[in-house]
Amino acid sequence: MKKVVLLLMVIMITVLASCGYGNDDYKTPDESAAEMITDIVVCFENDDKETLKTYFSESAKKNGKLDTEIDEAFEFIDGKIVSYGEPIPGCIGPIEDKAYGATISDIITDKGTEYKISFSGMERMDSDPQQEGVTYIKVINMTLADPLPNDQKEQYIIYIGEHD
Repeated sequence: MKKVVLLLMVIMITVLASCGYGNDDYKTPDESAAEMITDIVVCFENDDKETLKTYFSESAKKNGKLDTEIDEAFEFIDGKIVSYGEPIPGCIGPIEDKAYGATISDIITDKGTEYKISFSGMERMDSDPQQEGVTYIKVINMTLADPLPNDQKEQYIIYIGEHD
C-alpha cells in the first residue's frame, strides 16, 4: 500500500512539474505585455531602431513605412528620457487569438517634457502567425496634448505601424 501511495505521489509531482507548475520561464499575457512596453521605452531611450523593428509583426513590417515612422517618432521625443512610470498591461481574447497591449505614462525627458507610450498587438494568433507581434506604437506628448480638448490633441500624437 505504501508503494502505491508513493508511486501516486511521484506521478502527481511529475504531472504538476510538466504542466508548468513552478516554471519560472512562463509569463502570463499581462506579464508579456508589461515586458514589451518596457522594452519599447528602452528602445526610445537608446534610439535603438533595429531592436524596435523586431517587435513588430511580419504583417506590420510589410507596410514599408516602419523605418520612416520610427525615425519620426524618435525625433518627436524632445530630449533624452530620464524617467518613466510603471507599465499598465492589458490582454483580451482566447488563448489562440490573444490580443495584448500596454501603456507607460509619466515618461519625462531631460527637457521636462512628459510623454505616454503605448502599444497594441497580437501576442498569439494561431490562425495567422504573421499577425503576431506589435501592430502599432502610439506616442503622445502629454505636456502639449493634456490641456487640450480631445479633438485638438491629434497633432501631438504620433504612430508607428498600422492603427485605427
